Amino acid sequence: MYVLHFLNLAIQLIFFFKLVQIYAWKKTTAALIFGCYFFNYFVLKNCGYEIFQTDAFANTIFLVSFYFLQRQKFLQAISISFLGILTWPTVTYTIWLLYFFKDPFPQDAPRLKLHTGKTLSVALPLLSVGAVALLYVLHKQPLLESMLFIPASASLLFVGAVAWCFFLYVVLHGCDYHFHSPFTYIREFVRQSPWKKLAFVAIPFVVVSLYLRAHTNDEFYFSEVAFILQMFLRPLKYPLITPVAHICYFGILPLLVVFLFRNFSKEIFNCSPGYALAFLAFLFFAIDSEARHVIPLLPLILVPLGCVIDKMNLSVKAVASLLVLQLLLSHFYVPINVAGIEDAFENNDYYGVAQLYYMNFGPWMSFEFYIIWAFIVIIAALLVRFIIKRSKN
Repeated sequence: MYVLHFLNLAIQLIFFFKLVQIYAWKKTTAALIFGCYFFNYFVLKNCGYEIFQTDAFANTIFLVSFYFLQRQKFLQAISISFLGILTWPTVTYTIWLLYFFKDPFPQDAPRLKLHTGKTLSVALPLLSVGAVALLYVLHKQPLLESMLFIPASASLLFVGAVAWCFFLYVVLHGCDYHFHSPFTYIREFVRQSPWKKLAFVAIPFVVVSLYLRAHTNDEFYFSEVAFILQMFLRPLKYPLITPVAHICYFGILPLLVVFLFRNFSKEIFNCSPGYALAFLAFLFFAIDSEARHVIPLLPLILVPLGCVIDKMNLSVKAVASLLVLQLLLSHFYVPINVAGIEDAFENNDYYGVAQLYYMNFGPWMSFEFYIIWAFIVIIAALLVRFIIKRSKN
């Protein structure tokens, strides 16, 4: 396991620096993005506990495919993306989106009149509330409790929904991008002729999918409906559990995205129509408090974030301070293998001593550790904000 882990990590390091060379970032920017990518709980701690390393492999597959896309080596990018079907199919589909819609649309192409940021800040909480209401109407409270790992509380869910809506509005309202209409995407898909290359993608995809279904058991697949349902339910477990859990898992990265979101979103939407759709998919996975779901797509946000930070001219002292904070938030130094934890794992006791491990996965985080991490997040947010503002001055 460790041999595979370090081999995979070596590949990530190689292609990370290759990607940095494409964008020619300042050393300080490269150092900060490197820290966000590698100095977090997932890389420094969690990978040692993952037997099959599927998250880490998916991350590498996307990184390598993404790199070849940036180099306009499309054959290599698409070929490597097929490996994602064996780990995280989302990796494969996202690379295809970036490939099929890599060219800009005409400036007069029809767009939706909806304000993207404000629409999402209302729609996502409403979908969460709708999912809860549906389960109550169908008398499926046990299913709700099984997805939240706590007894269902209408008052707590209501507070969680209000807090979630407020947070999303604060973060997203500055994103005034207007997506192209679905008909525009269909028209440009035909006009730009990537449909002629669809066979290159579709035929191997069908072959691999049929092979997997023929040689794997039913547990290899999961219910897409249940997965989507839990994505909308989990942000309501505790107020703002999603940002708390993401910072617990990734450190300062979510804070940098939040504080720089206006310029960050502009950088994304200026890339390509495919990048805009891919980012929308990323946001869908990011609303889940189980932060590991966005691991395979991290390069998708690290590149535009790096481009924004590079224009800020952060000082060496500021970057060093942020990297120290990142290492502290990674909590790789907190031991997990303590007395009694094996018994807790065997008995599925999530909220005992096993919280040293399960606190890193939002849906399994106990209320006590949620309070602790919420306090840590507030302190970290104030520090990141202070360091950025002071460096600008």
